[in-house]
Formats: sequence, structure tokens, C-alpha cells
Amino acid sequence: MSISRRQFNRIVIWGGASFAASATSGIFFPKPAEAYSLEFPISALSADRVFNGIQKYCGAQPIPGVLSTILQGNSNVSSQIKPAAANAIRRADKEFVDRNFTSKRTELGQVGKSEEDNTLSVSRLWGRQRQEQVGPNVGFGFVQKWEDQYSDSKISGPTMCAIHNAQQVLADQRLTPPEIAASVLPTRSRIDDMSSWGGDADASAGRNPGAVFAQYDTAAGTVTSRYDLVEPGPKGFGRVEYIIEAENQPRRVILVTVRF
Repeated sequence: MSISRRQFNRIVIWGGASFAASATSGIFFPKPAEAYSLEFPISALSADRVFNGIQKYCGAQPIPGVLSTILQGNSNVSSQIKPAAANAIRRADKEFVDRNFTSKRTELGQVGKSEEDNTLSVSRLWGRQRQEQVGPNVGFGFVQKWEDQYSDSKISGPTMCAIHNAQQVLADQRLTPPEIAASVLPTRSRIDDMSSWGGDADASAGRNPGAVFAQYDTAAGTVTSRYDLVEPGPKGFGRVEYIIEAENQPRRVILVTVRF
């Protein structure tokens, strides 16, 4: 589904809240920012479509047949997957299953070159899906070697939907797959953002039960995501504000209205 068919609008803002420093003078100049607004029907969301999008826009390569073997308890499954990485994948996947992400599991995919390449670390990723009242919720796990250990990030719901849409926006801006992956995929960070379309179920400590906030590091910078449930229930909608701060790129604010 193309951006134009999802009612895509683009606004360029100069002198936003993001700043860059001159390498010679040390003076801070306003960094250009771009804002995008688009709509996305939740019925178009699925683990397979998100996985295919990550392959297309971020350059992920599938590793067929490996994930099932890993989840069966085997660690020596492939020269591409070390035993410690297999164990991390298995632990993260169990958390998805424990939270009812039990349908439409994808194959394992890989983004990056090699674990010895410091400029583009390998990330293994896979997706699962669960059904909620308003529609499908897609969750993805990302496992990477970081400081001699394998860490995992788990992202679902609004933030994963925003990643799915944002990578298409970046592709329209002629970013290459490595640049898109470096802008939106978690890298060398640990995040547990397994949220629902109903928002944060924990309303303690002043939290808004209809909102979700997440922030994580990428290879090129930082991503901040905030979701607000605007109109609950079927035929309602929610909004995700997804902010990309990436090196040598304008600050991009992508507003996704998700229609239930």
C-alpha cells in the first residue's frame, strides 16, 4: 500500500526544536525538521506484512527454517546463529508467547553484516501477532550482541505500527535500506515495549491508561514514540507520534492515525 493511498501529507519545518552544532565555530544552528501525517487502517496490519516491509525497506534477509529449530530447544542450529544468540531469541520469544502473541510467527530475519563490523551490527528479528478487540497487534523481537552479551528488544502495538509506516516514509525520501534500518530499528539498546491498542494497562503513579511512551537508541540516533488512544473501541482510532533523530538527517516527526 503506497503512501499516497494512505493520505500522506508532508510539511517541512525550518528552525524546529532540534539543533546541530557547527564543527568549526561551536555555534548551534537550528536543525531542519520535517513533519508527516498519514492514516493507516489497523486491518492492514499483520506480522507477515511488517516482516516483508523490513525486508524491503531495511534490507533484512530471512533465514528460513532456523527459528523453529531454535524454539524447540536447539542452540547449534546454524553457522550464522551462535548458541548464545539462540538462547536470547528463545527467552525473548517465550515472553511474547506468555503475553498471547501466539499466531502468525514469521521466519527469523537478519539485518547487518557481521558481529565484528562495528559500523553495522547484526540484528536478528522475528515477529508474532495477537488479536485484540479493535484489531491485530504485531510484536517483533530484536536480538543483538552488545558489550559481549546478547540483549533483546521487544516492540509491539503502536510503536511497531509506527516503524512499519516510518520506513516507507524514509524510503520515499530516498534513504537507502541501511540508512532506514539505522534510523528506525533498535540497536545496542534494551526496550520492552509490549503495549496494546488500549494503551498502558498500568494507570498507577499518574500514568495515563490510554497512552504509551517509548524511547530507544538506533545506530544513527534516537527514536521517541508516543501513542494516545483517542476514541476507544471498534471504529475508533488512536494516534502515534513517532520522532526520528538521526545523524546527518533532519529531525522527522511522523504522525500516524490508526483507524480501528
